[in-house]
Amino acid sequence: MTNEMNNQHINKGNLFFGLALIVAGCVFLMDHMDMLNAMDYWFLLPAMIAISGLVDIISPSKPQHIAKGCFNLVFAFWLYVSIEHMWGWSFHTSWPLLLIAFGLRHFIGGLLTVRK
Repeated sequence: MTNEMNNQHINKGNLFFGLALIVAGCVFLMDHMDMLNAMDYWFLLPAMIAISGLVDIISPSKPQHIAKGCFNLVFAFWLYVSIEHMWGWSFHTSWPLLLIAFGLRHFIGGLLTVRK
């Protein structure tokens, strides 16, 4: 049963990542063909990262996936806010927050790990 759950989670992750690459490739191809401006669709990147975080939180096969999903949500939020320069944040001014979030992800993931 556990092996089956792990395979299901891996397949969901591969499915989402593959779909994200296909969408990104189509957007860039259409940009090169002058059918659209890829910069008009930059918001898809934080949205795809946030969706992958939600998938990790909703259907975790390991407790560490919850920490990873939370980090992906925070990372998507930070990316969006930094690109839009909301609240005076930019990549230059807010990168330490990302470092803290990354450290918390690994710290919480370590706490959630069950040692046998």
